[in-house]
Amino acid sequence: MNTKVIAVITVGILVVTGIIGAFALMQQGAKGERDLTSFALEIYGNANGDSRVDKADATLVERYISASSKSNSTEMERFIADNKFDVRLADANKDGKIDAADVSQIRAVVNGNAERLWFVDGIGADRSVGLDISRIGAEYYANTELCLILGVADKVVAVDNAPYIYKDFYFTPSQRANVVNLVDMSDPDYVFVNELDLDVLLTFFTNSYDVKQTKLIGTDVIYLGLYNPDMSDAEGSNFIQGILKAGYIFGAVERAEAYAAWILETRDKLADIASTIPDEEKPTVLMSNYPNSYFIDPDTKTATVYCFTDPLGQACLLGGGRNVGEMLYGTTYNTSLSQKSQVDALFNDDDSIKIDHIFLHMVKYTFGGTVVAGVPDHGYLAQSDEEITAAWKQATSSSHTLLVDLDPNDLYLIAGDFRNGPTGAVLLGAYIGKAINPDHYADIDPIALHNEYINNWLGIADFDVSTDGVFLYHPID
Repeated sequence: MNTKVIAVITVGILVVTGIIGAFALMQQGAKGERDLTSFALEIYGNANGDSRVDKADATLVERYISASSKSNSTEMERFIADNKFDVRLADANKDGKIDAADVSQIRAVVNGNAERLWFVDGIGADRSVGLDISRIGAEYYANTELCLILGVADKVVAVDNAPYIYKDFYFTPSQRANVVNLVDMSDPDYVFVNELDLDVLLTFFTNSYDVKQTKLIGTDVIYLGLYNPDMSDAEGSNFIQGILKAGYIFGAVERAEAYAAWILETRDKLADIASTIPDEEKPTVLMSNYPNSYFIDPDTKTATVYCFTDPLGQACLLGGGRNVGEMLYGTTYNTSLSQKSQVDALFNDDDSIKIDHIFLHMVKYTFGGTVVAGVPDHGYLAQSDEEITAAWKQATSSSHTLLVDLDPNDLYLIAGDFRNGPTGAVLLGAYIGKAINPDHYADIDPIALHNEYINNWLGIADFDVSTDGVFLYHPID
């Protein structure tokens, strides 16, 4: 902590609200409150199908039970329609019928004394989880940071290798003394993990999801859906649903709702600005990868192009950029996380595509427990810009002959934290907007946003992005 000063973006004030254009309109509840999801929060007990489980759901189920005892099928159909009654989710204890036990379960969830919670996970499967949770395992940055956000860091006893390397940043001395390294959770040592006696394992991705549920005895393995946030329809995304569900799982409902609201409000501010920039004025942006690409090795003739559904593609749009993938891949761009492109198709001499800015994503410590060669220190742990300066010089060197027409200052190296943390690409979108559309984003302060995330949401007080870490790098003019 308290690392070398590396300021990369100037500051301003956050003032803009609203959202139009390519991003979905915010939802408003009947009382003027924002609905955090555009469809029912998929927790069993959410009988009225809104964004939360509360006393109103218990009352509605009681009314349904009373009405069903004395009404015919037509009257019940009218009751369901008039009250937006969700018959599926009203079965709070998932036993196949709606009765007084469901009312008791809903009230227990609301009062924080339920023994189990039934819900739909991030892949759309019905799950249940025991709520007596004292030992949490968290895979990768997104789940680890969500545990900090929800105030349950004291219960985290195991993380995989990447967040374990970050343990001095994430955890207090007393917390980190209790945290062990799960190492490679893409291919776990199941004997070792079982010995940890975890109550819950938050898994990063769906690979081996079923296997982990089978082989981890007595552990509820949960995929929340944080891997692929969709900021074009955040209210309808598994990402926001996952944050809210975690609030119920860990007894931090209000905190989860507040964080989800912050993500949505920040997305709205950025998307509103992006929507005011005419398409013909938007800079063309390549969102790509630094390791295993042309940029680290000119003999590599391919480069990744992150597309619409990837967090990096979403960040490009939030920053008012036009993703080059849209020009290259047609409808495939809209449904892809990424595509591989031949570099001579990206950087040619016929001016059919002119790339104005390049952002290169870096990951040094992988989910598989490996360290990627050639990737510099970056993000929260970087204590100087020495390594990243050398990497930037390599990426813009004369050996990259296809980049001869590119202003080197239009190539940026970006920290892997932006793609793999639970911020839905909004932080990176703020940085990108400030970098490529400084006039339009004059009132957006990415450093202030980032510090709010670290200080307020992660609860880490002694870190200041204006003086600590390296997150978005190019030489300062």
